[in-house]
Amino acid sequence: MGRVSIVVLTCSTLLVIGCGPATGGDTDSDVAGAAGATVALSVDHRSQWRELRIEGATDLPDGAVVSYRVTHTLADELPPSEWPAKNLIADGTAVVEAGHYWARFNTTYWPAGAVRVQVRFPVAPQPDAIRVRYGEFGGQLAGSNVTTLGSSKVVTAEHALEWTR
Repeated sequence: MGRVSIVVLTCSTLLVIGCGPATGGDTDSDVAGAAGATVALSVDHRSQWRELRIEGATDLPDGAVVSYRVTHTLADELPPSEWPAKNLIADGTAVVEAGHYWARFNTTYWPAGAVRVQVRFPVAPQPDAIRVRYGEFGGQLAGSNVTTLGSSKVVTAEHALEWTR
C-alpha cells in the first residue's frame, strides 16, 4: 500500500498526518526504520509589556531541538549601526517538552513594526533517539512541509505579527 499524507493549514499551524504501509503495528522500531517520517510543527506568539514569547506545538518527542529566528523588519531596512536595539534579529534553539517549545525575548527599544518568526526542525545536534527516528540531518523526513536545504531536509513553520509598543 502506498503512503498517504493529509495536510491541514491554518493561519499559524501546519499539521501533516501520514499513513504508511501496514506492518502489523506501529512500534517505535517501525517508525525508526521507516523512511518518510512526518512532523507537525506550529508557531505562535504572546506578548506582554516588553517581552515577546514565541511558542509552538509539535508531535516531536520530548528532547527534540527546534531552531528559531525572530526578525524585526527594521533589521532589513537599516544598517545594524542604526538599529534602536541590538536584538532586532535573534536566533537560538528550544527543546520540546510535552509537545510544546517556547523562547522569550526582551523587546526593550523595539519600535512598532512587522516581525517574522521562523522555526525549523531538525537542527544539529539532536539526541540519539531523535537522530535515529528522523535521520541524520532530517534524512527520513517527508511531507509537504519538508524542504531541502543543502544536504538536509527540514520542517519549517512561520508566523508574522505586528509589534506595537
